[in-house]
Amino acid sequence: MTPHDLSRRELIRLAGAAGLSAVGLSTLGGCRDQVGREERGGDPPTDAAAQSPPGSMYVPPPESEGGWRRAEPGDLGLDPTRLADAVAYHDGERASTSHGAALLVIHQGHVVAESYVTGTEGGPERWTETTCNDMKSSTKSVFGTAVGVFLDEFSDQVDLETPLVGMSREDSLIPQIWDRELTDETKTRILVKHAISMTSGHETREPWLAPSERIRYRGFEGPFQMYEYCFGWWRFADVPDHHTLKFEPGTDYTYSNYGLEQLALAMRNVSGERVGPYIYDRVLGPIGMDRGLRDNEYGDMPYFDRRELNFAKVPGWGIGGSTGCDAYGADMSESPYGTNSIVGSTFRCTARDFARLAYLWLHRGRWGDRQLVSESWMDLAMRRYERDDGSTPSPYGYTFWIMDEIEGVPSDLVMSRGHNLNHSFVIPSLDLVVVRQGNDNRRMDGDVPFADEVIRRIVASFV
Repeated sequence: MTPHDLSRRELIRLAGAAGLSAVGLSTLGGCRDQVGREERGGDPPTDAAAQSPPGSMYVPPPESEGGWRRAEPGDLGLDPTRLADAVAYHDGERASTSHGAALLVIHQGHVVAESYVTGTEGGPERWTETTCNDMKSSTKSVFGTAVGVFLDEFSDQVDLETPLVGMSREDSLIPQIWDRELTDETKTRILVKHAISMTSGHETREPWLAPSERIRYRGFEGPFQMYEYCFGWWRFADVPDHHTLKFEPGTDYTYSNYGLEQLALAMRNVSGERVGPYIYDRVLGPIGMDRGLRDNEYGDMPYFDRRELNFAKVPGWGIGGSTGCDAYGADMSESPYGTNSIVGSTFRCTARDFARLAYLWLHRGRWGDRQLVSESWMDLAMRRYERDDGSTPSPYGYTFWIMDEIEGVPSDLVMSRGHNLNHSFVIPSLDLVVVRQGNDNRRMDGDVPFADEVIRRIVASFV
C-alpha cells in the first residue's frame, strides 16, 4: 500500500467520522463619524509605547489592548494635503454616502488615515471602527491563506497537482461527489491548483437569492443544498449550472465560487475541521483578530433584499451545506454532508481587523517573529497564475488579484476584492496597506472605477 493510497482511505475514514455520506479617526476628510477614545477603551497607543525591539517586525496588539499605532502623515514623508483629499474623495462619493463605508490607510505599520461614513440610504445606524461588514469576495483571499497553511500541514497527502475529484471515490479528495454518477467526466481532471486559480471550468453566476425555480436533475431526490448544487445535481431555471464544466480545467479562466467551495470540503474531509476554525487557530487568532471569527457562524446569509447590505453587529463567518443555510440559493433543507465555512464570501469583521490580514500578506505571511504562512506560498499566491503552457493572461493568482496595470499606482499592487467595494490593497514597494468596506458598488461619473481612483489618490500622497 502506497502513502498515497493510505491518505485517501484515511480521508474516507475522516469523512465517515464526521457523519458524512461515504465519507480616532484621523482628522483627514470630510463626511464621517469620529469615534472618541472613550469608545475605544482609552487613548490610542503612542509610537513610544508601540515600538518593537530593534530589528524586529512591528505588529499591532489586539484591538482590546490598544490596536494599531498611529502617526501623522507628514512624519512618515507623506503629503498630508493630498492624503486628506483622497479621504475626502472617498467619503464624499455616493458609493460611501449611500449605505456607509470605512477606509483605513496604514503606512509602515502606522494608521495615517481612518474614516467612517454613516449612510443616508440605509446601512449601519452609525458606522464606527467597531462596525463589522461582510468582506464579500475578499473572503476568497482569507481562504487562499488557509489553503497555503493546509498544504504545508498535509503535504504528505495533498499538493497543488492533486486531483480534486479524482477517478474514483477511493482516489478523491471529495468522495461525496461520487455518491451519484459523475455529471461530467471532465471534472476528474480538476486539480487543486485549478480550483483556487479560477481555472476549474465552473460557471460564474452566484444565485444567492434563489432567482428562479429550483429543479433537480433526473435521478436526484436529495435536498436543495449547497454542495449538491456545486456538484451539479440540481439547478435554477434559466441559470447556468454545474452539471457540466464550461471548459477543460486549466485551459481558460472564469471567476467562480464553486471550485473553491469543493476545495473547502476537501480541506474539511482531510483536516476534520471547518475552514473557519481551522484558519482561526493557525493564523487569525495569532494575529490578534476577534475570536468571533472562530466561534460565530451564520447559516442565514445577510441578503435581505436586492441591495445586499453587508453589515453585522458582531464578527463571524457564514456556514453552508445543511439545515438553516440559504447560501447559493439553498432552501435551508437538511443535507447528509453537514456544514462548512463558506469560503467564497461571508467573512464579517471590522476594517481594523481585516487590515491585520492585509498586513500579514504585505509581510509574506510573517507576523513578528513567526512565519504563520510560508513565504513561498504567499509569493506564489500573490502573482499571476501560470498555465501549463507558460501563459499568464489573467490578473489572478491563488485567490488574489494582481493589479499591475492601474495608471499612477505601482505595479506590485495586490488586492483582495469583494462586491460592494469590500477591498484590501497591498503595495509592498510603498509599505502600504489600505482596507475599504462598503455596501454600494457604484462607479464614479464617467464610469471610472471608484476603487481605482481611491488608491490612485492615496498613492499620490507619497512624495
